[in-house]
Amino acid sequence: MAIVSDSDSPQSFSSAFTKALKSFLEERDLGQSEAARELGIETTEEGKRKGGARISSYCCGRAKPDAEILYLLCAKLGFNFEYNGFRITAETLNGKRPKSAEQPARQLTFDFERQFNLTRKQGVVTVKVRRSVGRIDVSLALDAKGA
Repeated sequence: MAIVSDSDSPQSFSSAFTKALKSFLEERDLGQSEAARELGIETTEEGKRKGGARISSYCCGRAKPDAEILYLLCAKLGFNFEYNGFRITAETLNGKRPKSAEQPARQLTFDFERQFNLTRKQGVVTVKVRRSVGRIDVSLALDAKGA
């Protein structure tokens, strides 16, 4: 945790945040673009890569931190620091970090280049489902013999 002490010359929250963020990234050997990827801010809606530049603007003190970036840094990367006696962190009052949101399920697609007609019983579809703790394995086999 980065600590910005009161004995330093009076500084704004922005400059304290800049100092703590630079220190945090250096300690973890984390580049600005890599941090942006982990935060999910790597690209804009238009597909432009701006996440690294956004993190850079905070590290250089050109931009004041907003609530969104502060929350993402604390919740996703474990960033925290103290400023004027206040501890900035994503921990709850009992000292536990909040659970991160689960990744949404991904829809998988695949290509099958042959004709397949199940109504004439010319193909075979086999589906196997295996459930283990915290995981579901699905196996799908298509056999288009005679099609």
